[in-house]
Amino acid sequence: MQTDMHFYGTYVLARAAGLLPAHAKTLAYAAQFVDDSTQQDSEPHPDKGLLYGIATAHHDSQCVLNRLVEADEQRRVWVPFHFLPGGDGECLEEKLLCVKNSQIAREMIGHHIKKALDQPFGFELMGIAAHVYMDTFSHYGFSGISSEYNKVDEDSFELIEVKNEEMERYLLDKKGAFINKYGLRSFTSSLIEKGTGALGHGAVATYPDRPFLHWRVTFEKKRPKNGTLSDRDNPKTYLEGCEELHQYLSSFAHQYYVDNPVIQQPFSSFREKVNEILRFEGRKEDRVQQWRSAIERGAIYSPEPDEERIAYSFEEWENEKSQFSKYPSSKEAIGAHIYRFHQAAALHRYYVLKELLPAHGIAVY
Repeated sequence: MQTDMHFYGTYVLARAAGLLPAHAKTLAYAAQFVDDSTQQDSEPHPDKGLLYGIATAHHDSQCVLNRLVEADEQRRVWVPFHFLPGGDGECLEEKLLCVKNSQIAREMIGHHIKKALDQPFGFELMGIAAHVYMDTFSHYGFSGISSEYNKVDEDSFELIEVKNEEMERYLLDKKGAFINKYGLRSFTSSLIEKGTGALGHGAVATYPDRPFLHWRVTFEKKRPKNGTLSDRDNPKTYLEGCEELHQYLSSFAHQYYVDNPVIQQPFSSFREKVNEILRFEGRKEDRVQQWRSAIERGAIYSPEPDEERIAYSFEEWENEKSQFSKYPSSKEAIGAHIYRFHQAAALHRYYVLKELLPAHGIAVY
């Protein structure tokens, strides 16, 4: 999923679930920042304090190519943050395939709700949980390691029900640009020769991340319970994800504001509006505007009179990171969103890799 879903969509769902504007923004920002936190280094504080960042994603082409062959990095980043294993199947590679709304995913978000209630980084943790959980509704069928199970028949792609011909051309061009940008065509050939497979959904470009897209592809290997053909109705599965996430966020808000109950909107009251937004055929910036318009018109929840017009810029928290060494003391920086995000990311990664997955018989890291 992209910024329209992870930040704007998450913010709307959080507000409809009853979270206050500032809390909803922190949660939604953390959800999107999972895709943007790529740097681990930071400037030490003069008092010897340190903010050690955790990379929760990788971006540039050379970095991606490197990560394809660095098993440790795949297991530290892609598995816990973007392709949460579903646990289905017999062998490890099958168990590592992401499954939509899996038992493992539900346990993860349930665990984080309990943790978030008494942690200063609770909203950041819930944002990470929201990102990982929602990714199961777009990344299902793929895994966060280089695997034969991620390979698809390149001639099997089929776009279904794309009404706008210009958008269809745009999507096909984007797929070609994606392949050329990351060198995946030649690199995949090399991986095939070595028998190591491909990483994530690179073979299908960004098709899983576009909410309006209904498409079809054939995997080279059979999936547990699902064979090789994958008919992927993104708007339908995204809508399922939105409803489930709203329910979890409503539960969190109900418990967090126990002494000061808040107004919560039932998902049924705005389901059709969310469905309309998800099915809008447009580029990312145009899809963002659909969510913005819904917020400003009060189409999903009633905004507060002084509620700010939200906008996402990854530099906001990255700048907090660069300012770490300039605080009067490192102790004072502990309350910054960026510090709390990395606290939450460390907790999430350890829990998923060292507790949750092993409890399901998966020793991936």
